[in-house]
Amino acid sequence: MTEALEGSREKRMVRYPSMEGAECPFPLFEHLRAHDPVKELPERPGVYLVAKYEDVRYVFAHPEVFSSYQSRAGLNGVDWALSTPHSNALIESDAPEHRAKRALLFAPLKPSRLRVYETKIREIVDQLIDAFIDRGRCDLVEEFAYPLPMRLTLWLMGVPEDDVEFIRFWARFEASGLSFMPSEYQEQQRRNGEQMMVYLTELIQQRYEQPRDDVLSLVIQTQVARDGDFDLPLVRSQIAILLGGGVVTTAHFLSNLLLLLLQNEKQMREARVDHSLIPRMIEEALRLDPPSVWIPRRVKVDTNVGSVRVPAGSYLLLLLSSANRDEAKFVGAETFDARRPNVREHMAFGHGPHFCLGAPLARIELRIALEQLMTRLDHLRVAADNDLTHVPSPSFRGLNKLHIEFAKAV
Repeated sequence: MTEALEGSREKRMVRYPSMEGAECPFPLFEHLRAHDPVKELPERPGVYLVAKYEDVRYVFAHPEVFSSYQSRAGLNGVDWALSTPHSNALIESDAPEHRAKRALLFAPLKPSRLRVYETKIREIVDQLIDAFIDRGRCDLVEEFAYPLPMRLTLWLMGVPEDDVEFIRFWARFEASGLSFMPSEYQEQQRRNGEQMMVYLTELIQQRYEQPRDDVLSLVIQTQVARDGDFDLPLVRSQIAILLGGGVVTTAHFLSNLLLLLLQNEKQMREARVDHSLIPRMIEEALRLDPPSVWIPRRVKVDTNVGSVRVPAGSYLLLLLSSANRDEAKFVGAETFDARRPNVREHMAFGHGPHFCLGAPLARIELRIALEQLMTRLDHLRVAADNDLTHVPSPSFRGLNKLHIEFAKAV
């Protein structure tokens, strides 16, 4: 996808975005920030990598120039409406439609409801820890990082737990990175999307006819009260985003977060004594290793990004993981430091109108998870039988496995 140049000497770098380049793209990102901060991909003319913090933030802050509408569909060269359940979703929308769709999803995520969810989150966390605490070891990815957001999201949506494996399988849908996957993966992803559209259609129709006390019913009721008529495609698109975002990104990030803490024992010991440090540790981990490596935007008019002229119709891949490691913004950017003064100024949740709607819920979920792990487990350490490889994905980042060992806290 790209070969970086260092001076006049060609230096072959990892190809990215790509499945193989996803394991460790950070040397490339460092090179881009220093030498080629807005880089057109040789093999994808009209697609640019944007690597520096100030440029990524600028693009986020100007949606009138850099559009979300069809930013994934156009990049992937697919008919978004026919190929995925995300059709008409807020992540593919610009103002004023984006504001209306965001308001539709705010009802289940407003602060008063988030406080109610805390009890359920703590219950799920403790049940998961109960299942492995007596063994003295576990795979935190398989036994904790994935089941926690999965079970919480299913509970919020009122989705039967019998459907957990189906939802988990679908939740890895590559909304942004589809065209950077091998053809067989792309075809599987499209089949996943088609299956999920059928599943969600049946589920939403059922809730419309027989509402319950759950998030899915609340979104339907909010949409009908606002618009008058029931709009199934609109509701389906928003629920698909809640399911995917609520499961896969949180699961990936939780695995990244736990590994960073285990690799920084001194700071983890401090947080075990003082839980008020935990929110800062979460923010620093979001900066250093976010679950979404990049997200796309479509250029609406000829314009400049940094010093590079980009024509209308181009696509920008905003490298969140690169922006978050920009030394011009974060001193000692490669180091995990939860006490850094600007710890919350990362781009992991985006910036501007499209700032992640689920960020407050994710932060509560992650905080409670760390509180309970640190309270109930002692002498936490990474087990020897780990390769610490990441999921094969051109846009997501999370561990395949994370085996740990520990003692039961007394």
